[in-house]
Amino acid sequence: MKRWILIFLLLMSGAPHLWAMGSLPASAKKEIKNTAPAPEIQAITLWDGYELAMRQSESLAIKKEEIGRTLASFLKATGDAAGDIDFVMTNKRQDPQGSSSDGSAVAANATAAERRERKFVISQPLFQGFKSVGALSGAGSLRKQRQGEWERAKQLLFIDVVHSFYDYLRIQKDIEIIQGILTLYEDRIQELKGWENIGRSRPSETATAQSRYEVFKADLARAKGDLALAKNMLAFLTGTAVRPVELKDEALPPSEAEIDFKELASRRPDVEAARQAITTARGAMIVAQGDLWPELSLDSNLYEKREGFQSGISWDALFTLTIPLGKGGSTLGKMRDAYSLWKESKLTYAMTQRKAEQEIRDAYSNWMSAGEQFRALEKAVKAAQENFTLQSSEYKQHWVSNLDVLEAMQALFETKRDMNQAFYVMTKSYWQLEVARGNCCKDAEIKAN
Repeated sequence: MKRWILIFLLLMSGAPHLWAMGSLPASAKKEIKNTAPAPEIQAITLWDGYELAMRQSESLAIKKEEIGRTLASFLKATGDAAGDIDFVMTNKRQDPQGSSSDGSAVAANATAAERRERKFVISQPLFQGFKSVGALSGAGSLRKQRQGEWERAKQLLFIDVVHSFYDYLRIQKDIEIIQGILTLYEDRIQELKGWENIGRSRPSETATAQSRYEVFKADLARAKGDLALAKNMLAFLTGTAVRPVELKDEALPPSEAEIDFKELASRRPDVEAARQAITTARGAMIVAQGDLWPELSLDSNLYEKREGFQSGISWDALFTLTIPLGKGGSTLGKMRDAYSLWKESKLTYAMTQRKAEQEIRDAYSNWMSAGEQFRALEKAVKAAQENFTLQSSEYKQHWVSNLDVLEAMQALFETKRDMNQAFYVMTKSYWQLEVARGNCCKDAEIKAN
């Protein structure tokens, strides 16, 4: 009995708390349950976007698979040079014949109803006119060529991410500037309407301000459309819908003021790939010329079981020498084609190197001019800000008209927009220079990983 009384008292002592919980509204219960803090949004940098793009890009994955395919070419060339070895088992059955008239062992073996044999067959090319050498050389250089093309593809993907990333930030900043000037115009229009009612301002001044206000609203609508396009492109490259508030700009690292254009061009991955293509084409020439050379091969058999009169012979070997005398011009045609491809690869290499040097020069010039333009516009913004402040002060003292103030305000915000444009042109020009130099993505991949 005492035990039941003790249980009853314990339940009564905890009941008020249970009833209190039961009387809470559903929203309050939900708040109590969800007491864990919300996760903070991690800022996405340019390197994060590049990492996402590398994971998403199908063209980059295709380039990487092409590197894997070169291994197959190398293995094939190795197999042709190393020869083949097989284990062959035969069991021959034929219509039984009567005993041979001459009674020889050869005749008996030939007419036997069943004859079994097990042997190792080894085929080894001893000389193929340097075909194997050319094939191995071509396969090795082809792998290096594909590797260089893959590296260049990663760099070009990086510059695509750069353009998309900074286009979004530029347009986003431009929208903030436009919204700021629209707010000032709204305040200005309200002030002009008040002064118009007391005869201190003319209706034409209000109409002028209203017209300029609508022009900036049209600019805002166009900027929002451009922002949506930039967002779509960024989502396409990264394979994920990145929220714009997560994008984080970073300060640019310093770059050299003086660079060696020719030296940088020679180290670019695509230039190196073009150089390796020459070696690949030279290997193809050697393979094509191989048909003019004699071929020597060795075929040998190691018998594990033989029946009949040859049962005591455990091995044999066959040397074959093939001397080509003429194939109707097919060999000369292959040689001519391979020679043309070799010359074409040399011209392609020269063109690729010159084009790389030109791209570096152009990117360097664009970066330098964009930097000068941005620094000039920085000073222009400060001057326009000072002019607007002075015009506003002089307008209150009736020294200038309202149109002068509107002109100063519009000049200030248009200069701000020009400076914003110049800043991101300078930023993209910097990375364009790094990509042109072939020196952009190694550090980026380390940071991304």
